[in-house]
Amino acid sequence: MKGQQSFNFQSAIEQLRETFQLDFVGLALVDISKKRHELKWRYVSGNLSTRYRRIVLQSGRGVAGLVFKMGKPIMIENVEAQLDPQDLYNHPIVLFEKLKSFGAMPLFQGDHVQGVLLIGYRKSNKMTEETFEQFKQAIGKQFGPFYLKERMKDDVIE
Repeated sequence: MKGQQSFNFQSAIEQLRETFQLDFVGLALVDISKKRHELKWRYVSGNLSTRYRRIVLQSGRGVAGLVFKMGKPIMIENVEAQLDPQDLYNHPIVLFEKLKSFGAMPLFQGDHVQGVLLIGYRKSNKMTEETFEQFKQAIGKQFGPFYLKERMKDDVIE
């Protein structure tokens, strides 16, 4: 993707993880070499394993796929209370990384979502609306070649 080489995504997400004392940070990017939009976790920090490398998401599937499709952030304070245990297989990154509380936001290039930034904790109720809002404000309008923008009013899907 144009502009990616000049920005060190790995360093940026590691710095975010340290600054916000997050357990996990991941950046999924669209694979533009495919005819259909597939997302893959390209950069992660705080991962428990390398299983994330095998996850390939279509638009509308998994945390990254939902954020990609809707172009809006998602925040879950308590995975056990808010997500159906039968549906967790649709959210492999949450399962593999044992996330209990997380937020994910779209990253745009132009008017198109090109990436999804996921931040999370392995304890329930650590990701609050206030924490998520502080995080979104802290990353500002620039994240490498992408910028944070929301298609609709800044509301979080619960």
